[in-house]
Amino acid sequence: MRASGLILSLTLLAGCGGGGGTGSPAGLTPANIDDGLNGLPVSDPTLLPVSGRAEYNGYMRARLPTGPDGARVEHLGDLRLDVNFAAAFDQIRGEASGFEARDAIPLDGTLAITKGNIYRDTDPTAAYSFDGDVDGTLRQGTTPYRIDASIEGEFLGTGQTAVSGLLFGDVTGPEGLDVFDGSFAGTRRAD
Repeated sequence: MRASGLILSLTLLAGCGGGGGTGSPAGLTPANIDDGLNGLPVSDPTLLPVSGRAEYNGYMRARLPTGPDGARVEHLGDLRLDVNFAAAFDQIRGEASGFEARDAIPLDGTLAITKGNIYRDTDPTAAYSFDGDVDGTLRQGTTPYRIDASIEGEFLGTGQTAVSGLLFGDVTGPEGLDVFDGSFAGTRRAD
């Protein structure tokens, strides 16, 4: 899915609710983050900076099998991504935490985002310009959900003012191994 389809999907997801998350920096909410993404072009990967850093704050959505009999429930959490444009590898790191679902028990724990790579030679109409690993354990009460996942995303705007993308991977919970998906978006923190 490319930028216009992703932005449409994120906008539709924003209307789907999910209770918590993103009471984070500057009162960011999925709705005002998504509003800020509308109309932003995908950053040209060949023009991405080769020096400097950026921090992005926003949200991560994950449709996890935490409902009765493993039914999928959409959880919303706070996202922070740190980008080191000058690094040779492991350019993107961060975390997502504070996951909640509407009318559901919050998920305790943090997902670590590591091993993120930027792809400056990619075709932005065919592939994303960065990826990363997402790992950790979230707990609903005493029930653990082990996450082994990935993100794929892109920078938006001529000054990389935002990021957005997809989340997908495996989750191991009381019903065993399952797959899940989600999305994320964030805006760049002012330097």
